[in-house]
Amino acid sequence: MSCFVTNIPTPTSNRVAFVPDYVNMDALDKCLQDNRVTFIPISTATFDAQVEHKTYPRFLLLGKDYFVAHIDGEAPVKCNYEARNKVMSEFWLGRIQRVTSDLKQVNGLWVSWRPLVHYFVYEGADSLQSECMTLHNTVFEYANTDDFGALAEIVKRKPHCEQKYFGVNNGQTYTLVNTDNIEQKYEFSRLNLRTLGFKLWKEETTVQSLIDEEAQLAVFRPNPSCRPGFKLRDGDGREIVDGEPFMLHIVNYEYDPESEMDDEYDDIPEYERQFYGKEWIEAMSSADQRPCFVNGALHNGTRFHAETIDGIMYIKNENRYLNTHLDPMDDYLYSDVGVPAKDNRIQIHYAEDGNILLSAWGGRTYANYEWMGDDGGMITFGLEEIYLGQSNPLKLRIVRLEKQS
Repeated sequence: MSCFVTNIPTPTSNRVAFVPDYVNMDALDKCLQDNRVTFIPISTATFDAQVEHKTYPRFLLLGKDYFVAHIDGEAPVKCNYEARNKVMSEFWLGRIQRVTSDLKQVNGLWVSWRPLVHYFVYEGADSLQSECMTLHNTVFEYANTDDFGALAEIVKRKPHCEQKYFGVNNGQTYTLVNTDNIEQKYEFSRLNLRTLGFKLWKEETTVQSLIDEEAQLAVFRPNPSCRPGFKLRDGDGREIVDGEPFMLHIVNYEYDPESEMDDEYDDIPEYERQFYGKEWIEAMSSADQRPCFVNGALHNGTRFHAETIDGIMYIKNENRYLNTHLDPMDDYLYSDVGVPAKDNRIQIHYAEDGNILLSAWGGRTYANYEWMGDDGGMITFGLEEIYLGQSNPLKLRIVRLEKQS
């Protein structure tokens, strides 16, 4: 019995690829981008590219040993099939120069710099989501077996694929497996998907080198363990009880009062002056149910409070919960109505100085902060993985709000 699923979901889009009658699609490696393209059978005797351009400004024309990308009337470009997922990722977004960026031309064909990484993907796998399909130098097959030895043998029969390792994606778990030693594995998360994808595309690496690199970086990562009886405490170590208001001060923002203070300071009520000249966490507001960005803001911040539900402590502003998304293209801090799902929760960690750091629930990186100028800054949870160990994560001090007199 075959361990592979051969049916590919039927896409519905105006992204098309024309397939001549002499091209055997079953003989071609599948790409993640195939799920976003409609393949249209044609007869080479009647096909006219100029006519098709009237309906489809951009399309692919598959051939026996290469395919041709037609873009908005520009001169068509020939690409080998090893570059197909990369070309298809960029094809609908830009002009020829973007499509061929990071490729090289050999004997008139645009080709990939590196061998293809072969992924084995299980039904419902995370990589089938549209935002994860831009792993450029990849091909994939559907699989429903845990026999990594059988998967390794398939890769060995494909000399155009990377022979040192292959990828496996089951659910939201990603694994690189040593082709010659299937016991040697490197697991990574969706938040590290893009960073590692580019690393494998650009560099010569091995599973062992990734394991060794991870061992060196482990000291900079948060502890993903959930601590029973977790208590939220302010910067002085005093417990914050549910419902008690507080603000979150970004302590690793450097502020120069001589350059920033202005004439408005004298007009600020005395109670509010304690917040002036500091960087705070601010949750944007919305009248509807949509998620709102949570950013950094100068001089003023949002009043938060804690709420414990089924032993899990959440930070809220009014009726909204702080949360994030497991998405390498959208890993910002949000506030949203409704108790976050486990994968969207925020996890709190204490630094040695009593301040707190944030991570996604069970996440592998602390939240990072990028100062954007007078408009504040953005908070992200995963895209700065490449800088792990090279920069300071976002550090917050809980400031208890005393009752105003």
